[in-house]
Amino acid sequence: MMSYPIPSRTWSLFAGLAVLAGLLVSPQDAVAQTDNVLITKHNLSMLSGGNDPTVGDNLVDYGEVCVYCHTPHTGSISAPLWNRNFSSATYNMYDANHSSTIDMNVDAQPSGTSLACLSCHDGTIGLDVVVNAPNSYAGGVPGSTPGTNTMPASSNALLDTDLRNDHPISVVYDPGQDPAFNAVASVRAAGVKLFVDPTSLGEKVQCASCHNPHNNTNSPLLRVNNSGSSLCLTCHIK
Repeated sequence: MMSYPIPSRTWSLFAGLAVLAGLLVSPQDAVAQTDNVLITKHNLSMLSGGNDPTVGDNLVDYGEVCVYCHTPHTGSISAPLWNRNFSSATYNMYDANHSSTIDMNVDAQPSGTSLACLSCHDGTIGLDVVVNAPNSYAGGVPGSTPGTNTMPASSNALLDTDLRNDHPISVVYDPGQDPAFNAVASVRAAGVKLFVDPTSLGEKVQCASCHNPHNNTNSPLLRVNNSGSSLCLTCHIK
């Protein structure tokens, strides 16, 4: 079979069509991710039974994946069917008392879904301390003994209770108060989530605004790839 060279003009046409196809993909399609908590560090069942000696006395093996965070019944309404108690700690917040550049409202203490994240990441409650163990589990649930099976001190994921060295959370995202921030619609279209808190007005930046706890496509569990500071620039105009 004879083959014929493809004229350079035809290659140019193909290239142009490829660029056009890329432009026609919506922003939401561009950031679409497939969740799979099984292959993330939030699959705590992989740390149970002595599989990770860095975690205290080793986590209780409940024989399930989701139970370490969620329960189908009597879960907290502050986070999606949350199966953990929230910490009683008092947090130092990254707010106007700490930074003169913040001009959006920050809650006095963490709120909403950030409380759920901090119930593990502040290091005050054991990672395997749940409210409801699964029916298939016959053992006991450990108590909230400080320092037992908590987030390892060596982990970069340990935030502790002083949040002044971390990105502000529980802050109302209001570009009207600061022109150096993009519009809410633009932020959503890029893939960052804002959360409605039933206890106060406004849509808030919480831990899960930037992090997807069920997906590690963009490590570390980022909703948007941060190459070239793309995630930061989703909100901040710099």
